[in-house]
Amino acid sequence: MVYPGVRKVEAEIDDIIRNMAVWKVKRNVLLMRLVTIWRNGLELVNMMAAHAAMFQLEEGIQSSIEGEHLMATGAFQALKWAMEYARDDGIEGVSDETLVELVTKVGGPYQALVDSLKLGAYGMAEFSVDWDSKTLTVYEGGNVSGHDATIVRYDHVTVPFHKQSPLVDDSDQLTARWTAGEYREYWRWLRSIAEKSETNTIMGQAGPLAPVQMIMKQPVVVEIPRPPAFLVPVQEDLTLTVDKAQGPLKWRIDSWHDCPLIQIGDRIFGVSIAIRTLAGLDDYMLRAAVLNDPAQYEKVSGLREERMIAICRKSFEERGWTFTPHHHLSNPPKEIDGYATRGSEICIVQLKSTLRPQSPWDVYKRNTDVIDGITHTATMLRRIGEAATGVVITDGYEGDYATWKESLATGVPVATLDDREEIAENPRDAFETLAKRAGIQEQSSPEGVPQRSGVLAGWTIRLLDQRKPQGA
Repeated sequence: MVYPGVRKVEAEIDDIIRNMAVWKVKRNVLLMRLVTIWRNGLELVNMMAAHAAMFQLEEGIQSSIEGEHLMATGAFQALKWAMEYARDDGIEGVSDETLVELVTKVGGPYQALVDSLKLGAYGMAEFSVDWDSKTLTVYEGGNVSGHDATIVRYDHVTVPFHKQSPLVDDSDQLTARWTAGEYREYWRWLRSIAEKSETNTIMGQAGPLAPVQMIMKQPVVVEIPRPPAFLVPVQEDLTLTVDKAQGPLKWRIDSWHDCPLIQIGDRIFGVSIAIRTLAGLDDYMLRAAVLNDPAQYEKVSGLREERMIAICRKSFEERGWTFTPHHHLSNPPKEIDGYATRGSEICIVQLKSTLRPQSPWDVYKRNTDVIDGITHTATMLRRIGEAATGVVITDGYEGDYATWKESLATGVPVATLDDREEIAENPRDAFETLAKRAGIQEQSSPEGVPQRSGVLAGWTIRLLDQRKPQGA
């Protein structure tokens, strides 16, 4: 529960941000400078990652991932604020130092505050306020799975590189204005523009005697021309505009992945390296569809689970199983997505199609759905008997410490479609394999997630992995 004192802190922080002097800068000038800061930041963190990889420094790679998240999150939040608070007739001058501080010391920490408040509103976090020291403490509930810290460390390193399968055909009408095929065609068109705009190559070497090798193409801020007419609706839905930033949609735009293009005046810009990253993925297609036309997306979303069933059925049948989709039990009636038998073996497959989470609130909603699948499968296993095993398979989401709490309690793991063949080969060994992949070892002792803290608008915000003490 977010009690009134916490809302008072939130209002104070919002007032301070709303009245910052930086919003006196002319809106278009500010937007272009912030896009440039975003570009500069991405070049820096990618250079850090390349250096760490070249010298095999695992901590350096993790630091670069954290830096990229902070920079991209902070820059995008600052861009939304600039569209909301800046004016068309402002001043021209602002220093790079002011904008870097806005991005890293205001935009990034603010997102952490918003996420905590959202979780608190649904009973997933508690708060205490110390007005004397101006400290807001967020209590995140304590260790859930017994392996939280290990799983979190693993996720921090692996999740940014994990692809999610959208399971959509080009003909799927994901919104009233564009199909999946048109979305993909738009990104092919835009990727070509981004690649041609990067004309400088950054080279490096791991020592004076090591060969010189290409590190990366230097990213640029690129102006996006008007696409072919049939692709215009896709570009419009992927562009952050003043109308979106000032309207109700701003509360649903969680990250730069939702609107990677920025309208400045009557022109549209993007950062080439961000464009190339998204152009190689389908991961965010469904987020764009749900954001812009949830009603139409809902009409076609069922197709994805049917395709998941077909994919799983093929893998199981190739390994000697008889696989029955939509298997029904009676008294009481329940449905199992996939019921597989091979001799005396029985394997229950429960499927969950998800959107790629981009915020703690997204993760909470996905976990709720996945945990529902775990408990449903555990219930079916009790009805069927000891001969059966069960697994929840998603289209790319491996779950986290909250889902593993339920998996450890029920023996029902969460896997992805990439794991289906290994599961079909030997479902009884799947649990141990998937647990080890998540970092869970049998003899490992519980370890808390370290405290995180930062300063935002004069307030120190502490995030603690523990329950709120009585009287705090």
